[in-house]
Amino acid sequence: MRLLSTAAALAACCASAQAFSDTSPVILFSSAKLETPASRNQVQSSADVYTSLQQLLTGCPTERYLIVSQPNIHAGDLVSRDAIPNLGRAIEKSQFRYTVAEVVGQLDTKTISANIERACEKPFIDELELAPLPSTNGARTLKQNDEELGMVLEQYEREGSYTIIYAGLPREETHKTYTAEFEGAVHTELKRQVHIQQRADNNTRTLPLFEKYQYFTPGIFTGLIAFVILMSILYAGIAAVASLEVPYGAFDKEMGPAAQKKQQ
Repeated sequence: MRLLSTAAALAACCASAQAFSDTSPVILFSSAKLETPASRNQVQSSADVYTSLQQLLTGCPTERYLIVSQPNIHAGDLVSRDAIPNLGRAIEKSQFRYTVAEVVGQLDTKTISANIERACEKPFIDELELAPLPSTNGARTLKQNDEELGMVLEQYEREGSYTIIYAGLPREETHKTYTAEFEGAVHTELKRQVHIQQRADNNTRTLPLFEKYQYFTPGIFTGLIAFVILMSILYAGIAAVASLEVPYGAFDKEMGPAAQKKQQ
């Protein structure tokens, strides 16, 4: 029943677990009966968790301490009992348990060990670092880690009082950049066009000046034809005006008898 209540506490935060991808759970259970800390929130910062652990370990309640480090674990990974059967049985046998489903920030096992050493004169402290959970097929690795942890927990249960701190480390996600993938035919066509363009650029760089650039365009050709036609019309007009012949006598005034009769 104790494991069920622990799992229920973790499952209660599974809905919010998706929103906190950089958090991890922490579980403390002991063979001694400890005083419940003031903070029972399932979402706490690492500083708050350190404070709660110091309160729990004040007075050195047990003889032996085991700090288990599980990288890349999330609260949702501990909901199923089938994933962690040995850890679940150890929690059921314990006299006290304390869980935080979402710890914001990374817990340092060395800091936890230092807090225990300050609370006890000559404590017996072990540290067990389990294999990190991969992003895919993490349940299999978690099951193997639980089997390794189970053997250590059996030894602790036989040798006297103990306190186990199961601390998870948040998963470090690497953001993948999107790379467009083209189908074979489209990709081949694009590569062919790029190669053709590259060859054309290379060829034009070695051509002579008058072959590399086009100086006689259709617009220039049309303008020259229009210029020739207009010049022909202008020449014909000037030639027609120049061909006119008028006798000089046409501009002389008549002074004879005939002119005088006309004036009368």
